[in-house]
Amino acid sequence: MSVFAFPAAARRGARAALAAAAVLLAGACSSPAASPAAHGTDAASISATARPAASTLSDLPYAALDPAEQLDLYLPAAGARPAPLLIWIHGGGWRTGDKSQITGFAGPSVKAPPPGPCRDIVEVQVPDLAELLAKGYAVAAVNYRLTRDPVAAAQDAKAAVRFLRANAQRFRLDPGRFAAWGDSAGGYSALILAVTADRRTVFDDPRLGHADVSAAVQAVVDDFGASELTDLPGSRTAAEDPLPYIASAKPGSIPPFRIAHGNADCVVPVQHSRDLLAALTKAGATATLTVLPGAGHEDPAFMRTQWEPTLAFLDRVFHM
Repeated sequence: MSVFAFPAAARRGARAALAAAAVLLAGACSSPAASPAAHGTDAASISATARPAASTLSDLPYAALDPAEQLDLYLPAAGARPAPLLIWIHGGGWRTGDKSQITGFAGPSVKAPPPGPCRDIVEVQVPDLAELLAKGYAVAAVNYRLTRDPVAAAQDAKAAVRFLRANAQRFRLDPGRFAAWGDSAGGYSALILAVTADRRTVFDDPRLGHADVSAAVQAVVDDFGASELTDLPGSRTAAEDPLPYIASAKPGSIPPFRIAHGNADCVVPVQHSRDLLAALTKAGATATLTVLPGAGHEDPAFMRTQWEPTLAFLDRVFHM
């Protein structure tokens, strides 16, 4: 996996529509306790009162092993029932990237930046946060340890899911409607969430808390994700290869997948997503692969052509 640049465009603030809708709940940005509970960070101090409008809980610690283990939780206006949750895991070669990048959506009406050299990232591809909130989805954007260790990143992803499910009632989330969306390195973590779920593997670290809570997700969006050992940095072991977990999964245990990849990707070859699709299909899972002709890694074409079909996939799975 290449070392990704952190584009300036990805650091721009939230779009005006989202900024107008989002407000900070009282106490949301307070510092975590110096001695977190042994079973994971507790959200008991966060108000669970009904929300009259969309709101944001920033920098929520979901574990206490590393300061990077925080997430931003975007909550929709309170509806008649708990909200489905989309968990977004950024890419960046396991060495860069940030949860704040989720505010940089650029739809079809936004001119795409000019392409650079093959391995240069000119624009990070993200879901449309404002539209998700308007439709009643909650969204969690997750930071994780950036140590060039895919296992640590996946462990953090599972810890974030467990924290959010453990606090689902407090945040008014539907624990049976969690989706993981990852791009590039984040796609690897999303894939691991789906295929290891509640199995105890190298991707589970009880020190991160809530070990008795399910880390399963009910849908996966994988954009040009790393899915084979050759995508991973350093010398990796067979225990870190997602494909054997797919082959050994119990029938019906793998959630639906929507995969998208460009056939000009020089960072993660498109054949890896084709192999992933074949493995998922052989295991009896529901999965689709959309190949974008001429698209590279983190290509601006993804936001501009794949957002609507991806939202339709989530709506269909979660009956929105």
